Amino acid sequence: MNRSENVPPNPADAVRKSESQTPEAENPLGSDAPVTETPATDAPFVAKLVDTDASGPTGDEVSAEAEIRSGSPFRIDPPNLVEPELPDTAAADAIGAPYGDFGPFLYTAMGASTAAVIVLLFAALGTWWFPIGGALVAALGIVLSIIGLFSPRRFRYAAIATLAIHMTLFCFSYVRSMA
Repeated sequence: MNRSENVPPNPADAVRKSESQTPEAENPLGSDAPVTETPATDAPFVAKLVDTDASGPTGDEVSAEAEIRSGSPFRIDPPNLVEPELPDTAAADAIGAPYGDFGPFLYTAMGASTAAVIVLLFAALGTWWFPIGGALVAALGIVLSIIGLFSPRRFRYAAIATLAIHMTLFCFSYVRSMA
């Protein structure tokens, strides 16, 4: 058996042949190998794993449901794959977030609690200097403190304290602006 009979034609050579529009193109595999044109398609080439055992199916008999391997063709799978263990839920609950972990909202709540502490200074200055503005800033602090209630334990305590202070400043600013 000649080696050139087992090697499939290169699709790039077929494209070059169709681009050159010459009726007689060179055969890269030798003069005795047939030249076949392959249509240029946009569909990707997918390789399937096929056992080469004599008892197994041939390449033509492999069904479409066969496992398609992805990744490096040179990778060797370890014989005993062990599934990674999921982390313990007790460690996740150590931060003390109420109602479980909210993902990114948890960090938003932590930021809102911190912002409520910072806005507290401006609400106090607004209450003393400009009561209407102090009432608006205190209302913002109330909203931030309510969002901060969903943060972990340390930030939640700060949110509870600032909520009470912002409510007091809002009432005091409101009364001063009406007088």
